[in-house]
Amino acid sequence: LDHLRRFAEELQRYPIAGIDLNLGCPAPRVYRKNVGGGLLRDPDRIRTILLGLREVCSCPLTVKTRIGFAGSENFDRILDAFASAEIDLVSLHARTVKDGYRARPQYDYVARAVDLLSCPVLLNGEVLCAKQALEAVENTGAAGVMIGRSAIRNPWIFRQIRDLHAGREPFVPLLCDLYDYVNKLKFALS
Repeated sequence: LDHLRRFAEELQRYPIAGIDLNLGCPAPRVYRKNVGGGLLRDPDRIRTILLGLREVCSCPLTVKTRIGFAGSENFDRILDAFASAEIDLVSLHARTVKDGYRARPQYDYVARAVDLLSCPVLLNGEVLCAKQALEAVENTGAAGVMIGRSAIRNPWIFRQIRDLHAGREPFVPLLCDLYDYVNKLKFALS
C-alpha cells in the first residue's frame, strides 16, 4: 500500500486525468501474484488499498474491475469497498477473471452496480457494435460503455455509436477507408 500511495502522489505532480486501479486483469501471471484480477478474492484488501489511495488522491480515482474472480460471491462486498472509498468512476467488465473473454457477459451485474453506487458505471465486455452498445446502456442504466477489443476489429465503432446516438445512420466504412486507416497505421509505426 505504501508503494501505491507514493506512486499516486508522484503521478499527481504531472497533468494526469486520474488514477485507475486495475482489478480486472485476467492474465494468470498477474492474478497469481494477487494483483489485478487476483485482488477480487480479497474485498477487505481492496477496501484498504482504495481508502489509502483516496487519502492521497486529489484527482479522480477510478477502478476497472470484473464481477469477481472465479464467481460473483464477493460482488456486493467489492461494490461496498468502492462506495466506502468514494470512487469517481467504475468500469465493470461483466465477466469473472476466470471467465477471461470466453463466457457470455452478465450485464445484470452492471445494472446492480448502477443501482448501488453513486458514481458513474461504464459497461465493458463484448460490446461488438454500435447498436449493442446503445442497447446495453439502455438496459443497464450504465453511464456509457468501455470498448477494447472491438475497437481493434472496427476502429469506426465510436463514430458509429455517436451516429446512432444522434439519430443518424451509422457510418459504414468503404474499402478506401480501410486502406487509408491501414496506411496511417503503417506510417505511425514506421
